[in-house]
Amino acid sequence: MSTNKMDIIAGYKGIMELDLTDVREELKKELAKQHQKDIYEYKLEQLKLEPRLRYENTIERVQRIHRKDELFQKKRMEQQNEQELERIKIYNDKRDYRRNNE
Repeated sequence: MSTNKMDIIAGYKGIMELDLTDVREELKKELAKQHQKDIYEYKLEQLKLEPRLRYENTIERVQRIHRKDELFQKKRMEQQNEQELERIKIYNDKRDYRRNNE
């Protein structure tokens, strides 16, 4: 069976998407309706929570921190690689200079 875009219903923050690919046709409408109801209830529950405990201030915050950390880690690695290449170049230049002056 091929996956039809109509068979995948988008999720919302803490609720994953719903894949109805292998579900019987007569159940799809009911499951989609339940999924939308779950999302609505999730949103209501989130509004009841203190702001510091809501999904966007917990999980999404951690995800943002991880993305920033990855970015900074990548930059540090690039800098280290550039410094290493510069050291290799200096070493090779000195070695070549010594050989030419012997």
